[in-house]
Parts: sequence; C-alpha cells; structure tokens
Amino acid sequence: MNSGVYPSPKEGALPFAAAILGIVVAVIALPLVLLLDGPFNGWLLGIGLWVGNWSLQLLTTKVSLSTTATAAVGVTGISLMSRAWITAIVLFIVAIRVSEPLAITAAFVFLAAFTFDLMGRALLFAMMERNRPATGATTDT
Repeated sequence: MNSGVYPSPKEGALPFAAAILGIVVAVIALPLVLLLDGPFNGWLLGIGLWVGNWSLQLLTTKVSLSTTATAAVGVTGISLMSRAWITAIVLFIVAIRVSEPLAITAAFVFLAAFTFDLMGRALLFAMMERNRPATGATTDT
C-alpha cells in the first residue's frame, strides 16, 4: 500500500471502495434529502461537519503514527471525544438558534457518512492486516 492513510484506485477496487465509502454515502444522501423535502442547508451542514471531522481524524492518524503506542491511544481517544462533543454542540446550537429540521437533517447526514466511513476504514484495516506478513512466526522442526 502507499504511504498515505487511504489507498489509491491502483491498489485495487475493494480497498479503494472501502476507503471512499463515507464519501459515496455522503453524495447519495443529497438526493435522499431532497426527495424527502429535507432542507438542502441541512445536508450542507451535515457534510461540512463530517468533512471537518474526517479531516481532523486524518490529522490525528498522521500524528499518532509518529508517536509511541501509549501516546497514540491518548491522542486518538482525546480526538474522538473532542470531535463528538464539537459536532453535538454545533448541532444543538443550530437546532436552538436556527432550525430544528435543519439540525436533524444535518445529524442524519453526518451520522450516515460517519458510520459508513468507519465501516469502510474497519474493512480496509482488516484487508491490510490479512495481507501483512506475520512477524515473529516460528516453525516447528
């Protein structure tokens, strides 16, 4: 695989599809929101929150790869909790100050993109682990 966090299309269709699963769901969510007469701005807010969350997750991953295992767990955990709280606070403020339907639409779009991105990353991790040679394996002689 390449040195980036996500694989390129040259590395196979399934790894690439797993890597972009969240993006695919985010794009598919637009016609669904419009078909259900949901606010377009709700879709935009949900996508904006997800892209911000995704970008911070990528940054956290790159930072944690260059630290010790203990520090990586701490950085990842703090990042995950902070991103969840920030998203929830933004949605809460939008629901109170702007529009409940907008915030609810944004929450569903965000959750769909987040969930499928997480599933794609888990699938991608499983594929990478399966293809990685075992280290420290011993043979019985």
